[in-house]
Amino acid sequence: MRIKLVVAHPRKNSLTFAVMNRFIDGLKENGHQIDVLDLYNDGFDALYSAEDEYEWKNPEKVFAPLVQKEMDRVIAADAFVFVFPIWWYNMPSIMKTYLDRVWNIGVFDTLAGKKVFWLALAGGTEAVFHKYDYTNMISHYLNNGIGKYARMEESKVEFLYDTLNESQEHINSLLEQAYLAGKVYA
Repeated sequence: MRIKLVVAHPRKNSLTFAVMNRFIDGLKENGHQIDVLDLYNDGFDALYSAEDEYEWKNPEKVFAPLVQKEMDRVIAADAFVFVFPIWWYNMPSIMKTYLDRVWNIGVFDTLAGKKVFWLALAGGTEAVFHKYDYTNMISHYLNNGIGKYARMEESKVEFLYDTLNESQEHINSLLEQAYLAGKVYA
C-alpha cells in the first residue's frame, strides 16, 4: 500500500518524530511504501492565499506549484497517516493549513474510499482527556469533520497520552504503541 505520512513538529529530536519513526518501522514490516512530508522542515508554506482557493467557475484552475505537487502525492496515495502533537486540543496550525491548501476541491474526489489514521500525541493523561471529553471531541472532529466529510472509507484516531511524562519506561511504552499501530495498519 502507498501511504502518505504527514508529520508536524518543529524539532526533529522531538517525541513526535521518534513516534513517527517507530510507526514507520511497523509499516515497513508489512512492505508498505511510505511518502513522508515533514511540514516544518520540507519547505511547506503555511500561508493560505487566494491562489490556493478552488474557483467554482474555473474547474481547470492551476494551483501553486507547491500545492499541485502535494495534490499529486495525495492522489497517488492509498492511505494517509498524520502524526502530530495536540496543541490547544487540535492539530498544529501548519497541519490544518496543509489540509486547507492540499485537500482542496482539486483532490477531494480522489479521497473517497481511502483510509486515514491520526496519531495524536497528548501531553495530558488519558484520565484528564476522558474527564473533560477531549478524546471524544478531537476524535469526532478528525473522524467526522474531516474523514467522513472527505468520504474516507475509514478514519481512526489513536492517542498517545501523557507525553510530557519523563519516565523512560513510559516513553518506551509510547514508542511501542506507535510501532504496533504501524505494524497492524493496512
